[in-house]
Amino acid sequence: MGNEMLYIGKSFIVLIFVIFAINYLLKLLDRFVNKNGKYITMIERVPLNRTSSLCIVKVSESYFLMSCTDTKNEILKELSIEDIKAEKAVLDIAQHKKFRPANPVVLDDVDESGRISRRGMRK
Repeated sequence: MGNEMLYIGKSFIVLIFVIFAINYLLKLLDRFVNKNGKYITMIERVPLNRTSSLCIVKVSESYFLMSCTDTKNEILKELSIEDIKAEKAVLDIAQHKKFRPANPVVLDDVDESGRISRRGMRK
C-alpha cells in the first residue's frame, strides 16, 4: 500500500512538471510564431471563412485594411489615423452602453426583516 502511494505521488509530481514544461515551451514558441516586427504590426485579424480573413496592419505610421487568403494578400484600403480613432471611440461607447444596466438599481433602506428594498426594479 505504501509503495503504491509513493508511486502515485511521484507520477503526480512528474505530471505537474510536464504540464509546466509544455506551458513554457508554448510561450517560447509563441514568441517566434507571432513575432511582430519593429515597423510592421498585425493589429487585428477577423476570419471570414476557413481560408480568408480581413486584417488591419500597421506599417510604420500607416494603417492598411488587407484581404488575406491562402493564395494572395491584397491591400483593400489605406486607413487614416483619424478614421481609426473615430471607430475606436464609437466602439468604446458601444461597449460601455452594452455593459451598463438598462435600469439602474437604487438601494433604499433595510427594513426590519433584513430585506433591502429597491427602487427602479420590477417585482
